[in-house]
Amino acid sequence: MYRKYWRRLYDSAYRRVQTREDCEEIVQELFLDLWSKRQHLEITTSLEIYLFTALRYRIYNYIRSLLTKKAHLDYLLQRGDYEANLVEDQLYYEELQRALDAGVAQLPEKYRRVYELSRQEHYTYREIAQLLELPIDTVEKQMAKALKLLRLHLKEHLFMLLLAAHLLG
Repeated sequence: MYRKYWRRLYDSAYRRVQTREDCEEIVQELFLDLWSKRQHLEITTSLEIYLFTALRYRIYNYIRSLLTKKAHLDYLLQRGDYEANLVEDQLYYEELQRALDAGVAQLPEKYRRVYELSRQEHYTYREIAQLLELPIDTVEKQMAKALKLLRLHLKEHLFMLLLAAHLLG
């Protein structure tokens, strides 16, 4: 499968992305993801249609990510204190990531599993439902509850972080 479709997928990605390294990474990740989900994946169309559709979504996500990074970089470059803020921003990001990880760890097991499959392993709700043998509406409800709990956890953490920054600054 890899040998049969790799070149065509790469060429299709290259027409949109225009960088060899990024195209190779996008196509490689597509096959890795397909391999990791092989036990639970049900393809209802032809394999070729599935692969090119998955590639299209990966390219969309890649371009969206580039645009977001560019917007953030443009914003930072417009600020006069770029280097000092870059270090500070990195520290805040790392603190926020630790808070998110702690919040995920505190979730009830069923919510945590659905959250991790969705946000970290990039499964769709339908794939999660099949994997966990649950109705899709149960997966949607558990994900909604997990996100609500995480928002509350991060809101409390953000308040404490802002308070500490105010007291120190």
